[in-house]
Amino acid sequence: MKHPDIRHLNMHITHSGIPHLGAGVYVRFAIAIVLSVAIVVVAARLSRPIPALMLAPAYTNGMTPRYPAALDVTTVPHDPQLRSNMAKEPHMSASAPASDAPAGTSTDPSATTSEGAPYNAALRPAPMFFSTNTIQGLPWPQSGGAAIGIPGPNVIMSHGQLRSVPIASLTKMMTAYVILQDHPLTPGWSGPTIRIDSVDVDITYNDELNDETMVPVARGELLTEKQALEGLLVHSACNLAYALARWDSGSVSVFVAKMNATARKLGLDSTRYAGPAGFSPASVSTPADLIKLATVAMSIPAFAQIVDHPTVDLPVAGTLYNYVSAIGQNGVIGIKSGFNYQSQGCVVLAATRYVDNRPALLIAAVTGQGGMDPLGSAQAGALALIDSLPARLHRQRVVSKGQAIMHAVLMAPWLPHGRVRYDTFAGESTSMLEWPGASPAISVHFVKRSYACRTTRINTDTGTITVRMGALTRSVPLVLRRAPRMPQCPSLLWRLIHA
Repeated sequence: MKHPDIRHLNMHITHSGIPHLGAGVYVRFAIAIVLSVAIVVVAARLSRPIPALMLAPAYTNGMTPRYPAALDVTTVPHDPQLRSNMAKEPHMSASAPASDAPAGTSTDPSATTSEGAPYNAALRPAPMFFSTNTIQGLPWPQSGGAAIGIPGPNVIMSHGQLRSVPIASLTKMMTAYVILQDHPLTPGWSGPTIRIDSVDVDITYNDELNDETMVPVARGELLTEKQALEGLLVHSACNLAYALARWDSGSVSVFVAKMNATARKLGLDSTRYAGPAGFSPASVSTPADLIKLATVAMSIPAFAQIVDHPTVDLPVAGTLYNYVSAIGQNGVIGIKSGFNYQSQGCVVLAATRYVDNRPALLIAAVTGQGGMDPLGSAQAGALALIDSLPARLHRQRVVSKGQAIMHAVLMAPWLPHGRVRYDTFAGESTSMLEWPGASPAISVHFVKRSYACRTTRINTDTGTITVRMGALTRSVPLVLRRAPRMPQCPSLLWRLIHA
């Protein structure tokens, strides 16, 4: 039997449904897939942002040979909403009561709170004060206690009897201060009226019997707040101290409690008050505390204006003179005197003096002066201290415009060295009042910024230089000398490798 020859059969055999395309087609298909993936990867890497340039501090140059200490550098992030406080040293005319005002206070006569209310120092933090014993050769009184202070840096130097002693009518400085916290006065405004009642008349009669300083008043008399404060501070009227206390707090005891609470808030740790007038010997303080109180009180424009009057006119009492006879002469612009048998002669004087041809406010306090003319002796002692201090002070230029302060680096890792260095400089000059032994503390707040390399120029404002001398602070800008051009952007190859 013959078998059929299958080679001649016309049969169609499928291979699992896959047509045979040849090896070349499959190779080309694989290459296309690889290229597509490569293109997607490259596109993804190149679409990423170009690496940012980072301007940051490198190291400090140090300051001038006079102040060689390294800077305290703090790096802060860039925030366009924040602006450096470029505080300028305030200028003080010979007639103005305050210069280099204490930290946390204002010397602007029209100062208001953020809500538009009149200036109220109670809304501001209590200033810091610093003691020193490095000022030599001052003519201290032979008896009693004394202190002299420099507002602004708030430096105080004390001598002699430093324990708490009766201060008599110097108490009225705190009485006026508390009144102005509760009832602020803006310049040119006399404030609300105070009606004198029968209690005020009786107090006036008792003050006269007790040989306390008083001013004539009449039942139904209307005094403005400013007039009452003028009688209190200029003529040291005890009866007006009680009238103001009752008007403010309803009772004298409540007001005295407020006085003592204010003293604690201001850091007057050696001060106690027994009444608003100071007649009681239980109202005590120290010369240093008196300087602190006078410093914050003189930063209130209404207070400074009132104590600068040699005389004052009241409706019933008429013209009254100031017991501080030096006021209005030789730059003396206040503040208060006090006397009784327990305290003897006491005075707090504020005066303008010139240091290197620029005015400065100085305050002296003298307590416990006896003799035939206790008040005169106290005043002479305070003036001697004020007159001798300016020769021992100087205005020192701490930072000069264009002075090299530190280096900054721009991080650019695609460059050969990975960074570009720039010098930073002080954008302005600043001078500060300096006393023997003083040393400024200098710090830098460096603003850390990022840039895209496509940026054409770098921002020249790089931070703030802050100088502190005692409680006084000055700030000047830290800048690049000019706006440098941005380094060249990284190449495509660098971005493919490092992105």
